[in-house]
Amino acid sequence: MQKTMTRPVRSPRIAWAVLLAVWGLCRTQAATTNAFLPSADTFVRFGINQEVNYGALEFLDLYGNATARDYFAYVRFDLSSLPQEAQLLDATLRFTKVAGGTRNDTLTTGRFRVLGLNDVAGNTPQTWDELTLTFNTIGSEWVSANTYDTTRVTDLDGANEVADNTTGIASIGGPNLVSFLSSRLAAGGLVTFIVDFATTEGGRGFAFGSRENSNPDARPQLTVAWIPEPSMPALLTLGGLLLLAWHRRLR
Repeated sequence: MQKTMTRPVRSPRIAWAVLLAVWGLCRTQAATTNAFLPSADTFVRFGINQEVNYGALEFLDLYGNATARDYFAYVRFDLSSLPQEAQLLDATLRFTKVAGGTRNDTLTTGRFRVLGLNDVAGNTPQTWDELTLTFNTIGSEWVSANTYDTTRVTDLDGANEVADNTTGIASIGGPNLVSFLSSRLAAGGLVTFIVDFATTEGGRGFAFGSRENSNPDARPQLTVAWIPEPSMPALLTLGGLLLLAWHRRLR
């Protein structure tokens, strides 16, 4: 009686292991880091000189007062030079305290707040002009002194915020910032931050350097680390070839 020879069935684990290895390679490639300076920045005043523009000054004046005045800044970056499909891994937004503002009080974490301006109808548009924006021309994101509409801004505060009066540096990072930047990159790359003196202390404030500051180190800076998104078509093609080879092996 003639015996029928059969080949052992090979497990598809090898093919999948190769696929996962290639995917892991794509995900762990070295990150690229880019440092951006603002494409526009200015501050506005509520309660006094509401119609005045301050976009040409070397500083961003921040001032908090629950009953009378509120000075806060708008800072825009343009990330459109990054690939729109880039995967952002990390980000840090940094400001430097300078002289020139209405007040020069102590810089602390509690007095420093950064909000992301959402791209919704009624808000200040992402294309605002630093030489024309005033309190009277901003959108509906501001509600009252130190208060913003939570549906119109993204709160970026939290454990990843640092403000040190000794160095004069205030910065914010973390997953909330990365997520907000990713959404803005997908929408074209323009991203606006609102920076203000976060407390309701009467008559307290300080100033940060603007992009016009004569000291390059005092200008706002946004640092972004990213990698290209793995090419799904390429991975699918490779996966198809591997699975085809495995299928032929079985036959």
